[in-house]
Amino acid sequence: MGARTIKTREGFDSELKPGEGCFALFYSAWCPFCTSFMAAYDGEAKAGGGAYIKVCTDDLPELEDRFSVEVVPTVLYFKDGKLARRLDGVLGRGLSADGLRAFVAACAAPGKGR
Repeated sequence: MGARTIKTREGFDSELKPGEGCFALFYSAWCPFCTSFMAAYDGEAKAGGGAYIKVCTDDLPELEDRFSVEVVPTVLYFKDGKLARRLDGVLGRGLSADGLRAFVAACAAPGKGR
């Protein structure tokens, strides 16, 4: 199963469960870097355990502000309901699949055997 798109703040908050890890991709529909990165993110979500969600900043700007997301795409990792790590996009370059894999490994995602 790929990453689920979250449409509401309440839906986002319900994904952040105690004892579990959750990766959240913050993206924008108009961003070409987000569009090209989406396949890598969905591939990582399908490959392993842990929760993977997507948040469109166009639809939920309050979450973008809440977590100080300044560049999209950005991936945030939550553990026990709290922000634990972040992989911020680079203005004019976005994020890479290799960078995402290294980030997931560093977060020791549940079910990834790391």
